[in-house]
Amino acid sequence: MAELPQADQLEELFNSDFFKVLSEPVRVQILRHLAMKGESSIGEIAEAFPQDRSVISRHLKQMAEGGMVITEKRGRYTYYFINGRNILAKLEGMAGFLRSYLKEFCPECGEL
Repeated sequence: MAELPQADQLEELFNSDFFKVLSEPVRVQILRHLAMKGESSIGEIAEAFPQDRSVISRHLKQMAEGGMVITEKRGRYTYYFINGRNILAKLEGMAGFLRSYLKEFCPECGEL
């Protein structure tokens, strides 16, 4: 039987910032907004939500720290857009890990 993954491997894979972003409904709604509208400034994003602009700004900061959005400063304005490559890499990494983990430690799970 294979060895269980190391704690640092699991920490990297299941990065708490990544899941913290996904655990808050408003942040998921902001991701959906960015997916539908494309890059947006804080003002454009805040107009679409009932929360104060400062609350949206804090959410965007956490989303950037979690690798979900990219920020780009243009003059006085900061624009936000989805970091699709990072999101996809995280999800594919998790799926690959879970497949190999379940194949090794959950034989009754069958072929995944």
